[in-house]
Amino acid sequence: MEEGYEVESRIEPPEEGHPTWLIGVIAVTTAVLAVLAVYSSQLAGQAAHRALTDLNEAAILQSQASDQWNFYQAEGIKRHIFETQRDALRLGGSAGGVTLAATYDKQAKRYQSQQAQIRREAERLEHERDQMKAAAQQFETRNLRLALAVAGFQVGIVLCSVAAIIRRAPLWYLGLVAGGFGILVLIQVFLSSAPPAHAG
Repeated sequence: MEEGYEVESRIEPPEEGHPTWLIGVIAVTTAVLAVLAVYSSQLAGQAAHRALTDLNEAAILQSQASDQWNFYQAEGIKRHIFETQRDALRLGGSAGGVTLAATYDKQAKRYQSQQAQIRREAERLEHERDQMKAAAQQFETRNLRLALAVAGFQVGIVLCSVAAIIRRAPLWYLGLVAGGFGILVLIQVFLSSAPPAHAG
């Protein structure tokens, strides 16, 4: 035995005391806030990625600078050995010792010159490392601000959704305030100094 169900289709008239425009405006507001939330979330993800990339690059530069400073110290030890041997031969006073001392002096000066080049390279690497750390910090700050904007948009979306369900304009106004907060933070991010571009 089949039972038939009849579905009654009719449009409910708007409840008394609730403006008819509210639902449509809330829907548009919610859609705009959702788009802004997605956009801010994408920017926050990019900023977080750049912060991690720059921190990784800073760690690599630190390692390279440390290698240069180790090389600098090794060259300094070699130079010191030649200088010590040179000075000992000069004190000896023999003719052959003076000639050998001159050779050792040339070697010591060569190591001293190499040390100067190595030092400049190590300092250059440390400078680049510091720039990468500073860039990473700027991107991390940008990421945190964008996350705050996303939170404002999400709160606005929730409040607008509830306002649509229970048809209460005050909740929609609160949603606008939360969304407005997100917009202000997003504008602040754009007006703040832009993080530096990648070197290389």
